Amino acid sequence: MRHLADRADRLLLSLNRFVCATLLGAMATLVFANVIGRYVFGVSASWAEEVARYLMIWSALLAAGLALREGAHIAVETLPDNLPPRAAIALRALVVAMVGAFLGVLVWLGLEYAEFARLQRTPVLRLSMGFIYLAIPIGAGLCLLHLLIVLPRLVRPQTDEEKVHAAELGSAL
Repeated sequence: MRHLADRADRLLLSLNRFVCATLLGAMATLVFANVIGRYVFGVSASWAEEVARYLMIWSALLAAGLALREGAHIAVETLPDNLPPRAAIALRALVVAMVGAFLGVLVWLGLEYAEFARLQRTPVLRLSMGFIYLAIPIGAGLCLLHLLIVLPRLVRPQTDEEKVHAAELGSAL
């Protein structure tokens, strides 16, 4: 069963990383091409800035779960590190529960907001703003999924065996 969970986890990680890299690459290519077009050929695509902005929004929100998973978000560990082990675990569990609740609310409100904004259109391309705002609940949902996957590592200290397993899982990608 653990093997199947590890495969699903690797697939999620690979897919999430691929989508984020693709969005970032597309955004960088688009901005670079538009700058070259503007300053070398005197031609600028009016839609390039709008598309780049929305690609940035999507990539940032989809990558938030990857950052959470790697421990790249800001964290203050002074209090848990100085508490007795059981109190530190309880505090970390409380923090993870609060983050999970916040992400759940963000998914719910993000869906409502995307629905509310679906009839609004972007200025240049006339895309539905609902599609743009869908990045919020999808990104928060991915972040929640990543949070659930790394939950044991966040709440309690890892054993040496778990650290080795996590390192092997990360290096396999």
